Amino acid sequence: MQSNLNDSWRHIVGGYFQRFKPDYDSSHDHLGQKVERPKPRNVHEEQPPTLENLLSYSFLRADLDFISGDGLASYLSQKRPPNTSDDAAPAIYDLQNALDDVNGSYTTPPIKSIKRSEVISFKGGSTCSAALISMPEGESPSIPFWHPQAEPTIMTAHIGDTRILVCDLAGQPYPLTTNHHPSLPSESKRLRRYAAAFVTDSFGEERFGVLANTRAFGDVKQKRLGVSAEPEICRLTVRNKGEFSFMVLMTDGISGTLSDQEVVDIVGDSRTPDEAAKALVDYACTVTKEGDNASAMVVPSLYSGGNGTPQ
Repeated sequence: MQSNLNDSWRHIVGGYFQRFKPDYDSSHDHLGQKVERPKPRNVHEEQPPTLENLLSYSFLRADLDFISGDGLASYLSQKRPPNTSDDAAPAIYDLQNALDDVNGSYTTPPIKSIKRSEVISFKGGSTCSAALISMPEGESPSIPFWHPQAEPTIMTAHIGDTRILVCDLAGQPYPLTTNHHPSLPSESKRLRRYAAAFVTDSFGEERFGVLANTRAFGDVKQKRLGVSAEPEICRLTVRNKGEFSFMVLMTDGISGTLSDQEVVDIVGDSRTPDEAAKALVDYACTVTKEGDNASAMVVPSLYSGGNGTPQ
């Protein structure tokens, strides 16, 4: 399954993906240390896929469907008028034009009358930060993740510059994501196989073309250069009771304006998750006039003490 996906990227997109060999099982913890996958007892026994494996595959599969035409076909099927046969659907454009136009915004004429000249090309992309909280196998399903006896695992999958962090009981923030910008050493190293895309601006700062993010869904014109949806995955198991108090998910309109410490301080001074999220958005919009998307979600009480009731 993974091999077929990699082959599809090489065939449909090429460029950077000709040498694309993602590590489907790679993850790190909140301190940036690599999490080692347990070795199988029997090397000949087929191992079930890990959550890291499934997340990586899902991100890459979704992005490929989006840019290769499957996403277009799905969109057109929803717009197809009644009694219009599948034969009326337009053929997928040649590779380069598909990568340029498959994100287009379509109007409502019948599919058979849609022409390439009517496609309004959408040039954007999207970042993503997802967090999953699970209980260990064998744990009582009636115990919620915030219960004092619980040892939940937090798994995050991330591309772009949205952000997820956790806060310990001492008020110290621990980011679970990094900003996938050209200035990040690991991203610079990954992309240097196509070093021609790197330029230095008048301030001496190295940039990857005109992109702010080096990992994203979409951004079809930059896919061949290496803009990948390969997620950065973090696995964090909360083993010490009271190790972390809450988790925050936010867009770059907040993380690009406030420091991690400012974020946890604002949340820590709030009474409820809703109040904390609103306070983050309000403060970010107050201290900057750039008007970037500012959204936040606060997951309270990874462990709250007492009877395990979330605050």
